[in-house]
Amino acid sequence: MSERKTRPGIHQDFVMDKYDDTEYEILRRLSHEWYLTRSGYRIEMAASSYQFFLMKPTPTFSEMFNIEREVICIFSPYETFEPRTLSAFLEAQRQLSSLRTETVCRIVISKDPKIESKIESLLKTDPEQPITIPFTYDELTYSYDNFFIRNRFRKHFYSRNLFNFLSPLKSDLYFFGRSELVHEIVNRHRDGEHTGLFGLRKSGKTSIIYAVERTLKSSGWNYVSIDCESPSIHQLRWNELLEKVVNLYYKAIGSKTKIDTANRYSEKTAADSFEEDILKIFRSKKKQSALFMFDEIERVTPGTASSEHWRTGSDFIFFWQTLRGFYQRNPNIFTYMLVGTNPNCIESAMLVNHENPIFSSIPCSYVPNFTVHQVRQMVQKLGRYIGLSFDDIVISKLADDFGGHPFLIRQACSIIHEECKGDRPVDVDKALYESIKKKFFENSTHYLDMIVQVLKDWYPDEYEMLKYLSQNDLEMFNEFAEDNPAFTRHLIGYGLIQNSNHGYSFNIEVVKDYLKVEHKYERINLSNEEKVEEVSRRRNILEKILRKTIKNTLVTLYGKNKARDIVLAAIPSNRRGSLEPLDITELLKEGSSPLYFLDLENILNKNWENFKHIFSNLEKSKVILILSEINKFGRADAHAKVISNDDFTQLRLHFNNIEQELEGFW
Repeated sequence: MSERKTRPGIHQDFVMDKYDDTEYEILRRLSHEWYLTRSGYRIEMAASSYQFFLMKPTPTFSEMFNIEREVICIFSPYETFEPRTLSAFLEAQRQLSSLRTETVCRIVISKDPKIESKIESLLKTDPEQPITIPFTYDELTYSYDNFFIRNRFRKHFYSRNLFNFLSPLKSDLYFFGRSELVHEIVNRHRDGEHTGLFGLRKSGKTSIIYAVERTLKSSGWNYVSIDCESPSIHQLRWNELLEKVVNLYYKAIGSKTKIDTANRYSEKTAADSFEEDILKIFRSKKKQSALFMFDEIERVTPGTASSEHWRTGSDFIFFWQTLRGFYQRNPNIFTYMLVGTNPNCIESAMLVNHENPIFSSIPCSYVPNFTVHQVRQMVQKLGRYIGLSFDDIVISKLADDFGGHPFLIRQACSIIHEECKGDRPVDVDKALYESIKKKFFENSTHYLDMIVQVLKDWYPDEYEMLKYLSQNDLEMFNEFAEDNPAFTRHLIGYGLIQNSNHGYSFNIEVVKDYLKVEHKYERINLSNEEKVEEVSRRRNILEKILRKTIKNTLVTLYGKNKARDIVLAAIPSNRRGSLEPLDITELLKEGSSPLYFLDLENILNKNWENFKHIFSNLEKSKVILILSEINKFGRADAHAKVISNDDFTQLRLHFNNIEQELEGFW
């Protein structure tokens, strides 16, 4: 039996009489394209009053915008729109808790003629808001035609970039793929067990914390969130942080019992005061365990902390001795959850010459990457709302190239959204995907750098292993892996690599590509042809930069004519005559300059005072030596030569030195 289609109209129980004449006319016209299902209640908020109603999309709107449930619509009968008007939607949802209304879309009808621009500005500051379709009373009364509503929907759905979320997600609306993990964490807490959750930057750790908070709150459970990245936390001493936790716990459970922490949290008395106060607060309310969540735990961990007393002192030891000791005596009052990028706080048996009180007492788990199914769920759902249809091949490639890393996948899809500025909907096929993947790699390497920075900062050996794997140096990688199993455990945990019966491979292909480019001149065991090719390529790039640097510097200092004369004066006299007719641009033009690499070296040598500020870390003699050595091995006629390993190592050092000095001119 086929599903009954929704037709335009008005439900027989919809009460039209409660609306004024203008609103009555608007409702009547809306009923030509939508099915008006329920006339809502009047919402009173402070001095304002709003009337809401529900209407259900007909097949045209359902198919175009992927909406099927009833949409909440609010009349705002005021000449000036205020952001607090959107709170009326929350109140309407509360009143309609028994109904399944559309969460991603809502409609506001206002008497403010600037309602559309105000809504657009508001959503820019709060991107997690649902898609809000604005209309004025006048538009739905006088400017109405058969496509007006549809075009307004198209504008606000298809222009909204639902993929470009740079901050942690605070609501369930756009939260995907981690519900099972959230429930697992909550269940561990209910069973009196602690949690350690770690992951790369932008892996969704803070979004998971917010989701855990929402889940606990909806079930009536208590929690305390502590952001260790905040100076208001890591600047505290261990005893002061204990006092802070007590006050946060007191506030979280809404206790009315009298607690005075003043002057009771010295280093000698803090542990006893903590136990006394926590027990008193716990007994003052319904006896229920609370979850203490420590985000960015590495900010208060020895070796990585943001403040000296946590980084090199014993504050971490004393703080966790107190919490763990209390928990062992009172296991039903709280559990704790440690979240961060670096699991050293629970992996190291010794910290600052003390036994680590929480070593092996908290299981270390990592934020999992999305499966292909989860990638499909996120990409297809968000894509359909904004008119992007992803085929299965593209979804598989997104999962493979970005390793199921949701932030990177969203950023790639965000580029697709920006590229498809024409008519929607658009089919995202393999050809379109390949073009945006290239653009992602050109413009988004800072995201990749941010993600692997964890390894650069705290796990340099693991980072070296990644470099070997990216360069396909499996011998060195496997040697590291066999000697240091903990290294591969970190890399697998972070979701960067995977292991099978056939060996190790990258899980996130774009990270492999990034490292391959970032460290392309660090490969070892090259053949002579490969060494010659690398030197020649780097020499040619350096030559282009030197031409540009010389031209820009001399023209800025002396003007074009004088700059030309200075360049010609550095050219051997037997060639100078043929170059006299050329201006400075022609002399140093990329791709057609008649000057040799040796000429550029001579220009720098004879005019060092004009260029020494550029090479601020190198003496003149060093620069000339470097350029001479590079020219010797990098010329076109050098391809027949053999470059020894020692010479090649020295040339790489030369290139690194000179490229670093010229970095701002690339």
